[in-house]
Amino acid sequence: MSESEPQHGERERGIGFTSELGLNMELAGDTLVGHAEVVPQLCIPEAGVLRPSVLLAWADSLCGSLATEQTLPQVCMTVDLNVRVIHPIPAGVNVRGTGRILKTGRVLTFTEATFTVDGSDEPAVFVLGTFVASPRPGDVADSFVTQVTRGSKERRRNATPLVPITEILAAREIGPGVMEADRNPRLLNWVDTIQGGAVALIAEEAALSLPGASVPTELEVRYLRTVRIGPMRATAHAVGSFTRVEVVDVGNDDRLAAIAVLRS
Repeated sequence: MSESEPQHGERERGIGFTSELGLNMELAGDTLVGHAEVVPQLCIPEAGVLRPSVLLAWADSLCGSLATEQTLPQVCMTVDLNVRVIHPIPAGVNVRGTGRILKTGRVLTFTEATFTVDGSDEPAVFVLGTFVASPRPGDVADSFVTQVTRGSKERRRNATPLVPITEILAAREIGPGVMEADRNPRLLNWVDTIQGGAVALIAEEAALSLPGASVPTELEVRYLRTVRIGPMRATAHAVGSFTRVEVVDVGNDDRLAAIAVLRS
């Protein structure tokens, strides 16, 4: 949720973290379908496989756009997203993601996104998500589906990320398991707060910075409040085969913004 109205120009230009992740979207009946090439810039370098945080950000775009269609003119905010990687996706393949509504009510909308690789109909990844209609009267927008599909057509020629997404995040390591990133324009969403995919990415980076960390195959993020001031700081602690990460808004009295849980 934002304290201020988004700038119209930013909406039209598609500025934001997810706009740099190479997902082109189109409406297919009551689903939203995305296509992307898995390039090394989107992968965990040591493993050469697609980051769960990128899958989460893609699912957020697919499912969040559909969820907002159910509550227009009020926008939906992400409550949680849960990524389950069945088959790790390597660099060099093309991915198809399909977002759909499972159930929607007056307040909550439940969604699912599935991702497959070209040449296979078997899902490689499932992402479950929950979205809530914003209670703030000022949090209104036009159709997100129209915006993201139009933006995909405009960006199609230059959709592939040119730099590792960690460069977009621009996080610094404070210590093992602790990462911090300033609030910068490339991380923001349409309401001028840090996008949920960027929150997931810094949580993932914090977990990967722990000694002996391995590639996560599960990532769950529960969003508690927006990061409005920054920097955001992620602190990871290993607990058996799980890693728990707290993300706080340092400039806002270290208020807790999100809890993430990863499993390898």
